[in-house]
Amino acid sequence: MSKRKHTAYMIEFNFQILSKVEEKKLTKTELCKKHCIPNLTLSTNLKDREKLQKARDDSKFRPATKKMKLCSHEELEDAVFAWFRQARAMNVPSSGPVVIGKAAEIAQLMNVNFTNTPSWVEKFKQRR
Repeated sequence: MSKRKHTAYMIEFNFQILSKVEEKKLTKTELCKKHCIPNLTLSTNLKDREKLQKARDDSKFRPATKKMKLCSHEELEDAVFAWFRQARAMNVPSSGPVVIGKAAEIAQLMNVNFTNTPSWVEKFKQRR
């Protein structure tokens, strides 16, 4: 028998399922069968409800986010994003290499050990 394919569900979908559990119109098993999710996934979401709610309320993640993984240097990203918004407001071009350079400059000012790579810029764009 082959293993089941691992599926990551969006945060918003998890909240829809949790709200249906609270309504108590269907049992947990019936909900799992109806939405094709494993019982263990539902149990984990019920256990982590507060963590999911906090992440949703803080608006750190978009509703379509599947993994709640934060960056390793959150203060640095906040500073780079603040600079990015100011640059955009002044119509200053801010391409990937410019953002990498500014991130390195801010990291040096903050004394943060940070390696800036093009992949970091792509992930930064996805997170923001």
